[in-house]
Amino acid sequence: MKHKVKQITQDRLLLSTSEAARLLGYAEQTLRKWALYENGPISPIRHGRSLRWSKAEVYKFACVKEEV
Repeated sequence: MKHKVKQITQDRLLLSTSEAARLLGYAEQTLRKWALYENGPISPIRHGRSLRWSKAEVYKFACVKEEV
């Protein structure tokens, strides 16, 4: 069964791990490892057991990644 992909709207400041991974072109597990080992280029915001990623930080990292 395929999951529906949610639209990333302009009004949201935080992204789920799957949304951030999709925007960055990484696997979700890569972002989870960044969170677990605290060694990634961007850090998540923990909300209970969930991870949320700052949209601004994700876009900033994506722009830097494209320049290299």
